[in-house]
Amino acid sequence: MALGVITIIRAVTRWEPNASGRLQEAALELFAERGFEQTTVEDIATRAGLTKRTFFRHFADKREVLFSGGAEFQRRFVEGLAGAPAARRWP
Repeated sequence: MALGVITIIRAVTRWEPNASGRLQEAALELFAERGFEQTTVEDIATRAGLTKRTFFRHFADKREVLFSGGAEFQRRFVEGLAGAPAARRWP
């Protein structure tokens, strides 16, 4: 009886940085295509090439992926408004 050799080849993908940004981008694409209610966390993770578990390492739920960075946006908005000439601030 002859013994054969079995070779298992796995597709090894290189780790890619910026999982959070990829999840946000995937979420925005899916929300635009399907709507917020019809998009699941698993859909978002799959589109980003990540797992659902990775999604939850970065965000508590799909609302958070949409609104994360709100404090940064507010800070930049207020700074921009404060730096604008007085005549241009209010009509």
